Amino acid sequence: MKHHSIINLIFLSVAGLLLADVKLPAIIGDNMVLQQDADVKLWGWAGPGEKIVIEPGWNREAGPAGPEVTADESGKWSAFVNTPTAGGPYGLTIKGSNSIELKNILIGEVWLCSGQSNMQMPMKGWGNQQVDGSAEDIKQSTNSSIRLFTVQLVAADAPAEDVVGSWVECSPETAADFSAVGYYFGRKIHRETGCPVGLINSSWGGTSAQAWTRVDFIKHDDNLSPVIGVYDAKVKAWQEACAVAEKEQKPKPERTWGFFPQDKPGSLYNGMIAPITNMTIKGAIWYQGESNAGASYLYRDLFPTMIKNWRCDFNHFDMPFYFVQLAAFTNHQPGEALEPYRGQPREHGWAELREAQLMTNSMEHTGMAVTIDIGETNNIHPGNKKDVGERLAFWALANDYGKEIDYSGPLYAGYKIEGDKIRIIFNYAEDGLMFKDGAAKGFAIAAADKMFVWADARIEGATVVVFSENVKEPAAVRYAWDTDPESCLYNKANLPASPFRTDDWNGITCGNK
Repeated sequence: MKHHSIINLIFLSVAGLLLADVKLPAIIGDNMVLQQDADVKLWGWAGPGEKIVIEPGWNREAGPAGPEVTADESGKWSAFVNTPTAGGPYGLTIKGSNSIELKNILIGEVWLCSGQSNMQMPMKGWGNQQVDGSAEDIKQSTNSSIRLFTVQLVAADAPAEDVVGSWVECSPETAADFSAVGYYFGRKIHRETGCPVGLINSSWGGTSAQAWTRVDFIKHDDNLSPVIGVYDAKVKAWQEACAVAEKEQKPKPERTWGFFPQDKPGSLYNGMIAPITNMTIKGAIWYQGESNAGASYLYRDLFPTMIKNWRCDFNHFDMPFYFVQLAAFTNHQPGEALEPYRGQPREHGWAELREAQLMTNSMEHTGMAVTIDIGETNNIHPGNKKDVGERLAFWALANDYGKEIDYSGPLYAGYKIEGDKIRIIFNYAEDGLMFKDGAAKGFAIAAADKMFVWADARIEGATVVVFSENVKEPAAVRYAWDTDPESCLYNKANLPASPFRTDDWNGITCGNK
């Protein structure tokens, strides 16, 4: 009897493996949005060799049966299901040894929202850092056509298979905890298109772009070798300090900024992006850069590499990718004079980081929302998130949804030296330019000696002429080139110009002549 019992247990165990329950990733569930007019990918796990049948509720005319697939030897399966134009709600049934019935599914537009704290910042704000106007917007946020999914924070050493989170309908209770930039972006897209919108928030404050990039992509770019080396050096130094502390029977030193698990190159890609790359999405929006401002020249390679990485792994090689250029910020203390920041032209890493972002804007199917005018001197998390989200949405509405709208502020396109003046040429200025409040601010000019001084400027059509009585033979112009610069230039759509410089000088001397 004992012998037969053991055989029965073995048989039941093997049968259990062969007939394991069908399981789905967290991002495939009730209340989700699937991308419209697409072959969307569904995936999950089951017993090895198990047949999986998918029955989409929007395919009633052709009968309930959908694609049939077989789980591989490791139990993984995936299938493509064709979706109709925007609509719903629908059901979706996935059958194997068990049956899963998903409810309240919409077909519409799916966008990924990612970055660091300015993307993560929720509608309800953080403590004394509030989102402008959000209290009323939260009250009015009930909308069953907008669905929200927030990815739980996870740093991982290897690509994870799943995330933690769930789809919810937009309501005052759910919107309050969701990314403010993401919400305002999605609300604008929904209002202008009428389509259901699904927003996936995968962001983590204080994180760098290298943490969101697959390590293979970093290693294959020789220019990015310092990214991994710097992190490894910090870890090694900390481990050595821990060994000394242990030997001397002292407390271990605390980890400092720059080498927490979430700082490791690839760690957030592994934990928070890789598990959702099977998801069929329309595009991505991104707000990050503050944590890379200390290595802004490296960001020129790193940021485009990250975008290429995501496009590759989402299998969407022309995926729209819209991002926010850093807002003004100084960490100026109350009562402290502004002269150290605005008293004279100067160099600054934040200005160079914005330049790296402007350079990335030349990539196909990207777009940059300029926010230099809505930063806050004392607050790295400016409260105006509505304009940020909507400026991102302008790019999508114009380029992906066929709306005839102005979607970018003036972007530097070139210059001409004309005697003792320099004429600056802009894109996105066809209807003309304007100085807010009528005054030219934030322009600096230099001769070949690289001594920048504040300059006067006047608008002539779609150009700006810059000059100073102190510079008779000008060689270069800069605009809003600082961490917390004054700015003034807009196009007639009331969208601000990006900071820029006409030179590529480093180590310049700034001062008044």
